[in-house]
Amino acid sequence: MYGNRNWRFLLGIGLIVVLIAILLIIILNHTPVTIKQQKPMAAYANNPTVQVAMLVDGPVNAVSLHNQVLVVVSNSQTTFKIFQGYNDHLVKEKTYPMTEASFHVFLRSLEYANFNQGQTNPRLSQASGFCPTGDRFIFTYDRNGQQIERFWSTSCGGIPHTFDGNLELTEQLFVNQVPGYSNMISSLNL
Repeated sequence: MYGNRNWRFLLGIGLIVVLIAILLIIILNHTPVTIKQQKPMAAYANNPTVQVAMLVDGPVNAVSLHNQVLVVVSNSQTTFKIFQGYNDHLVKEKTYPMTEASFHVFLRSLEYANFNQGQTNPRLSQASGFCPTGDRFIFTYDRNGQQIERFWSTSCGGIPHTFDGNLELTEQLFVNQVPGYSNMISSLNL
């Protein structure tokens, strides 16, 4: 009689311990992290070393068909680049002027799009290989020559990803910094 109760009690305790361990693993691997900054991003609009970037890495395909688009924005300029293949072969580059005032508004808009929110899981540090038939979006924020954040998401949606901000809004904000963006990428495999 008591032996059967003890067995069920020990089995119940063991099951609870296993469930707690699984929950801890899930929480520790998928906890969103907001980059802690001393000041909001927009407060650095007058710093010439600050830049934010979006890299759109197209579907995994032949070298001659693979494209990447990079948009880098700082307080003095926006740079647009198109790469072909997997070895960063630059095929087009354009630069547009930017002012501190417009950069301030751009950074503020990125803040509202939750550009700083994401996960820092080391196993997901690289987007390469995920969403092979779609696009990968890699967002970076650099200051004083150091990368403050690097998050990514995909056009495939769902998990995995590290970027927890508003993907559509963030992408559109970067696209809007490049006059004629749609025309310049219309022939690309993106």
